[in-house]
Amino acid sequence: MRRIADDRQRYRATYASLENSRKRMKVGDHVYVITDQLQTGSGIPGIVYVVQDSTVDVVVESTQGPKILKVRNREDILPSNLYTHSILNVVYQTYQEIEHKYGSILNLTTEEIVAKLIQRGLAPQTARRCAAILDEIEWLKAQLPLRHWLESIRDFYHRPRLCKETLTSALRSVAPVAS
Repeated sequence: MRRIADDRQRYRATYASLENSRKRMKVGDHVYVITDQLQTGSGIPGIVYVVQDSTVDVVVESTQGPKILKVRNREDILPSNLYTHSILNVVYQTYQEIEHKYGSILNLTTEEIVAKLIQRGLAPQTARRCAAILDEIEWLKAQLPLRHWLESIRDFYHRPRLCKETLTSALRSVAPVAS
């Protein structure tokens, strides 16, 4: 019973932190525009370009160059640190489940790890990226390999993926796109 109360309290604190982050959103913040609310890690990296009362304009990269998305629902935007945190939570929970059930993550193939991550609610593309990062780690030789894996995932998703040059070029050349 106490665990349920602790989980509720943690959820309320996380939700309050999320709401505060959305209220404090400012130009230049690195964010993710969520593309599927039901899958963790389904989002497009971007930079806040304009914050208005009812919309937020976000610069995102596309194959045709930078684009501006006009996002009407702030719930569709997550600061990059919270987006990354949610991915890391799913990855760590999946890791614990695999270790408990199979003894070691090394006892599963990359495809099986991806499938487990997807089962836990991670978006397929994000699950594949996390498994690819795992493949880059020399698990048996690395000191604290789990920590190295999680830090590598954090660095991939939390680092500013769009540079200021993208924002500057967007100021000059981009027409807004509705979302």
